[in-house]
Amino acid sequence: MKNILSACEPRHDILTGTFNPEIFTASISAVLRYYFGKGSGLHEMYADAEQFFKEATYPTEGLKNVLSEVFARLKGDNSVPAIHRLETAFGGGKTHTLIACTHIGYKGKELAPATNDALASDLLPEAGEVTVVGIAGDELPVHKPKGARLIPYTLWGEIAYQTGGESLYRQIEEEASSHAAPAKFYFDTVFEGKKVLLMIDELAQYTARLSAARSDGGDQLAAFLLGLLGYARTHSEISVILTLASSTDAFANQTERLSQLLSDVVGKKVDKDIAIGIGQQAIGGVSSVVARDATAVVPVQAAEISRVLAKRLFTRIDRAVAEETAGYYESLYRKNASLLPDEATRSDFKERMAAHYPFHPTLIDYLNNKLATSENFQGTRGVLRVLALAVRNIWREQAGIPMIHACHLDLKDARTVNEIVSRTGSGDLLPVLNADIGGPDTEGIEGGRSNAKIADVRNPHPEGWPMYQYTWKTVFLHSLVGRGQGLESNLFGLSEQDALFHVAFPELTPPQVAEALKEIGNSAFYLRFNQGRYYASLEPSINIALARIRRNLSVPEIDQVLDASARKVVSADMQTFHVIHDVSVPEHIPDNKGKPVLAIVELGAEGINIEECVTTAGPNMPRLQQNLVFLLIPDTVNIKNRDSRQDLPFADVSSPEQKAIKRLRNIARTVLAMRKLAHNPQSHG
Repeated sequence: MKNILSACEPRHDILTGTFNPEIFTASISAVLRYYFGKGSGLHEMYADAEQFFKEATYPTEGLKNVLSEVFARLKGDNSVPAIHRLETAFGGGKTHTLIACTHIGYKGKELAPATNDALASDLLPEAGEVTVVGIAGDELPVHKPKGARLIPYTLWGEIAYQTGGESLYRQIEEEASSHAAPAKFYFDTVFEGKKVLLMIDELAQYTARLSAARSDGGDQLAAFLLGLLGYARTHSEISVILTLASSTDAFANQTERLSQLLSDVVGKKVDKDIAIGIGQQAIGGVSSVVARDATAVVPVQAAEISRVLAKRLFTRIDRAVAEETAGYYESLYRKNASLLPDEATRSDFKERMAAHYPFHPTLIDYLNNKLATSENFQGTRGVLRVLALAVRNIWREQAGIPMIHACHLDLKDARTVNEIVSRTGSGDLLPVLNADIGGPDTEGIEGGRSNAKIADVRNPHPEGWPMYQYTWKTVFLHSLVGRGQGLESNLFGLSEQDALFHVAFPELTPPQVAEALKEIGNSAFYLRFNQGRYYASLEPSINIALARIRRNLSVPEIDQVLDASARKVVSADMQTFHVIHDVSVPEHIPDNKGKPVLAIVELGAEGINIEECVTTAGPNMPRLQQNLVFLLIPDTVNIKNRDSRQDLPFADVSSPEQKAIKRLRNIARTVLAMRKLAHNPQSHG
């Protein structure tokens, strides 16, 4: 069986050590600046259009579909969609697709030799025939200073400027600088008589910032998009590409970043819970508008992701060796079928291994489905950086492995550790890495060897493979995400079957991996086996465990605890009063009870009007026994008409009421975390 060293040839800059993983962080705005003569720092992989298509682009079905329909539309074919929305749930590809459209939009037929695998030559425009407009929503400001004032900086103004420069902008300046969405005059003035390729990236983030800056920002943006997409749909030679995740997914892994962005916009701290609420509420209207008119496209399907990654990292892959190697793995899995998950022996898995070569499918699944869920890992870009470092280290060490598994990631390399451990916020697990597995600082610990290394020396593999280090490293890697929920999270740790599947290869069999797993209970300081899963843990600590649980408690969970506690302040079976809990409006308070009514206002009430509660029993219902109404109002509730603070926006965290609810929630968060830890301590190490 041949190894990957003879079957593959990595990019030259990876082998020479001059490779910069940041080349995979290009953006649509960086490429546009290059065409504007302002992008001298752009890597040649993205600046050179021919190199981009020949060396960095795998023509996925999604990419080919977008290019074909976009440039057919620009040629006047009204039978193809005018609007495309790029979905990136699995393998990314949206930025790559936008850059591909940009290069073709500018250079057209000049790129015919480089783009023949991705786009039919008859659809290529003449160079300069298409007006290319690209908006990076994560960079576009929502306002700009003018003297002592902040004036609007609008999406529609930016589109006009990029379409026709300063002169066109001046023609529609009144609408461009208005908060209100422009009318038909704008679209006729900006687009009439032109072939326009309009790309708007990161629309969700822009929408969230705009809504934080202005209460009607989201509504006006939705109105503009409604007009824009309607115009594009009914006018030939205009093509629009948007990137917009669903309202539930848009900010799933960006809570900290979104909080900071919104804080910058409003000029004060916006906590993560409020930021997510603003973001998800803001894109609701925009999403419905886009969904109505746009054709959804997934640039990279799950089955294509490995070929995309391989295209960007290797200049040659021997497909015959890939097929042969997959056959060896298939034989190994069949012999050990009872020890492995069903996926390993499925009829189509051999084909999947060959397609993923030189990466084992479990490595790609781990990077995409586990590490990429971490906010700072940066999705597919992070995957590319990790794989590039892995390839460089494997060729440097001349490791003759059959395929690249997670266990072949070099965690003694400081750059790799930074990409994997630091970006997942797991720096506190570095002592685990150094002591049990072997990391950058292992030589500095007593004895200078990790526990896995000691086990490999004590019981060496017949072929010299470091089976303990490979196996324990895999357990460690699968412990970097889902830590807050512990074993309650499917992302945290892995089962014995999965561990055997992820580590074993033809010269390191599943029974040998199982032997390495058994040794964890005898020799590892930090690795654990509990509730059917292996995982890494720090020394048991009440404070560490509580902090992790606290971070993962939702506001509804916390408020439920607070509401339950509030109901205990005054017992409902008091003889003197008729007690009513959870009051927020007058109709909650009964009338004509014949004895005093004590209304306990709920902690989360938006505000309470005392006069209305006393004088009315609901809308247009005068209260009969007004003198028998008493209200118990917590400090967390704003009393309407008491002062001018009821006019403050809901996100104002400086009011006494907001400070009170925040203080109570912090206490409740700790109490709830204690209860969860006491109820199920095993789930938290």
